[in-house]
Amino acid sequence: MKARVAATLVLLLAAGCAGRYGSIRWDAAVGRSCENAQVLPGHRYYTAGSDTNPDAVIALREDHPLRGDLWREVAMTPEILARLMDRMKSTRLDPMFGSVILDDQGARIGDWCSYFKPTSVKLLDDGGVFIQLPVGNISDRSFSPPSGGR
Repeated sequence: MKARVAATLVLLLAAGCAGRYGSIRWDAAVGRSCENAQVLPGHRYYTAGSDTNPDAVIALREDHPLRGDLWREVAMTPEILARLMDRMKSTRLDPMFGSVILDDQGARIGDWCSYFKPTSVKLLDDGGVFIQLPVGNISDRSFSPPSGGR
């Protein structure tokens, strides 16, 4: 009986962790695009952190909407993006990094701009995406992007 219960628990835990995952990879062009406040057509924008000093800004293709309530959607314009980037820069000494958000096949589905470490990208069956909030400053010695990744 105990073995059967243990086996059931293992299967339930494995099923909960199963799924498709994408990734986030450093990309210098994305960093420049963020700093130049270039708004991508056909993308929806989301922010994490405070409204006055965001921790991250992400853009996801419209066919991959963000799910969950961890991020706030923003009707992005170049002016709003420039203001958000300026606010992010004004309180930090470290440079901001840009990254591409990739699906499980390596196709680009969005961009990530932040001073914080990228997090996991879970791809949902309905085409949506779940992305955890950013964690830990990029300057943390245990983590650093490749040189030239800005």
